Amino acid sequence: MQFYYRKEIKAFNKNRLHYLVIGGIAVNLYGLQRLTLDLDLMIDLSPELLEKFVKIMEKLGYGTKVPQKKWAKVMAIAFVNQQDNDKRIDVFLKNPIDFTKAYKRRKVFKVEGLSISCVSFEDLIDLKNKASRTRDLIDIGSLKRLKKLENQQ
Repeated sequence: MQFYYRKEIKAFNKNRLHYLVIGGIAVNLYGLQRLTLDLDLMIDLSPELLEKFVKIMEKLGYGTKVPQKKWAKVMAIAFVNQQDNDKRIDVFLKNPIDFTKAYKRRKVFKVEGLSISCVSFEDLIDLKNKASRTRDLIDIGSLKRLKKLENQQ
């Protein structure tokens, strides 16, 4: 099975975008099977890299309904692929943890020859704790049990 967001990750890597996969796909990368369709990201929010991200998204056929002038007022926005509405990328506009530090701690996963920058295990737990939704709390418990099992081997 091919990674659903292969083209997008490939474009991020090619353009040297500093990004971190978070959310459900990060949970999957750490070894838990969990159904998720959207790709959740934290990116470097410096003006030039945010502009680069937007240009990449536009080239890939993604758009958002939130006008850029309103971005300062929202925590995150969704980019939806105009050709495939199931493809949705949610990106934080106010990162809940320090991006620079998190990027230094990132874990790079290789999936089908593709390098995917993901938040560290500890940062993923921290992000899940901050969100504190039922799904996030379940993920935390499952991730910690998985880590414990891995450490026993």
